[in-house]
Parts: sequence; C-alpha cells; structure tokens
Amino acid sequence: MIDSHSHSILSHDGKVSIEVLRDKAASMGAEYLAITEHLDRDYLYCGLSRERFIRQLNLEKYFRGFAEAKKGENGIYLAYGIEASYARKAVNRYLNELSGYPFDVIINSVHTIYNGDLYLGKAYRHSREEVYNTYLDTVLESLRAPYDYDIVGHMGYVIRYAPYEQKTICTPEFSEKIDEILKEIIARGKTIECNTNIRLHGYTFLPELPILKRYKELGGERITFSSDAHVPERICDKYAEACRLVKSLGFTHWTIYKQRKPYTVPIEDFE
Repeated sequence: MIDSHSHSILSHDGKVSIEVLRDKAASMGAEYLAITEHLDRDYLYCGLSRERFIRQLNLEKYFRGFAEAKKGENGIYLAYGIEASYARKAVNRYLNELSGYPFDVIINSVHTIYNGDLYLGKAYRHSREEVYNTYLDTVLESLRAPYDYDIVGHMGYVIRYAPYEQKTICTPEFSEKIDEILKEIIARGKTIECNTNIRLHGYTFLPELPILKRYKELGGERITFSSDAHVPERICDKYAEACRLVKSLGFTHWTIYKQRKPYTVPIEDFE
C-alpha cells in the first residue's frame, strides 16, 4: 500500500503533524507515504485577492520538521515531497527554491487560473467551455516548465468545484487538448496520479476514468496513487477501489519516487 500525496499542518490547509500522518499510514499497513506540502508561490501573483494573503510554506521549517519525523518512520518509507502549484509568473521562484532541498518527489499541479485558485470559485464566472479550455492550456504550459518535477497532480482539478450542470471534462470539445497533455506527459516520462480527493458524487478520482483509459491507450505506464489527504482519516482513502479500477484498465504497477528516482510497486488487490 502506497500514498504519494499528503499534507500536514505545515501546509496552510493541513490539520495535523507529519508524525500523525506517518503513524496513521503505518497503522494501515502502508509501506510508503509522501508528505507533499503546498508550495503555492502562484498565490503571490494573484493581486489583492484572498490567495495573496494565505500563509506561505516556510521551506526551512518544513525541512527541519520532516527530518525529525523521518527518524520515527519505523517500517514505512516517509518521502520528502512538495507540491508546486504552477503559474507562469512563479517559474523563477520555483527554479530557485526547488533545487535547494533534497526532495524525494515533486508534484506539479495547477490550482490557479484567472489569477485565483479554482477552490475559491471566482473563475467559474466564465462559461464552462472557456474555463475548461483555459485550465487545460495552463496544464499543458505547466508540463513544459523549466524546473524539474515527477508527478502531474490531480489532472482535471477544474471539475472538483465546478458549478456547471455538466461537470465532466471528458466531452468531445476538450478531447484534442487532453490528448496533447497526455502525450506530453508520456514523452517527458512523468507520472500521472490517481487522486482520490474528488468529493463529487459518481467520481472516484482525478483524472476521470476515461482520461486514464486514454492515457493507457496512448502508451502511458507511469501512474501513482494519491489520497491528497489533509487529515489522517483520509490517508489511502479509496485505495482498494482505485487499485481495482486502474487494474481494469491494464495498469499493473504504481510508480513511487525515492530521492527523485522512480520505482515500481505491484498494484495488488486490497479489501
């Protein structure tokens, strides 16, 4: 059992310590847990909106805190990770900061478009077609960022908070851009995550199942499991269901990262 994406209280929206997350994962029998605190330097370019004033991650404090938690990993590999939220204006910050710490894994995510996090809802003043196209264009741009990363985070994040009657992004008008993104992920040797923090009725994870199916059809092999947990109760959430669904698509192994190197783990059946 593995989990490649979680957040402690060091992230602005985390609730508990790294130690609590670590111990919860270990108690469930997990052998790998990545702590991937939010590095939301994109927020610094959101003007005078709420995002601009949200607490930023102190990288040095995180480094020290993780080192202490690592001492007590006791049978579980605790991975030192980060989730860098892309914005074009934040690229130079990431170039300077990401190279300064010995991360095991770096997640590249898109949270903000129109100078705001989709979580806060302002972007949805625009039409579904405009918002989804802008989101996909930003994801594609993020894949070509000049800094290094390993995992593409929660592709399809835009649907999580969408107010539209038709929430799915898997409709014909977006298929060409989705294909372009998936081909870019494959060409760059990156890993796509199966992120179970979706909170929408009828959905198990992001990306949506048709996107993962298409990723496999195009030759994609690297996939990982991510609960995106911010509380201990969500560590490895929906793990058994995710294993079953991705195996049905033909995937046989999860990809995890240690010291920025990929390793494969068999996708087993869990009850």
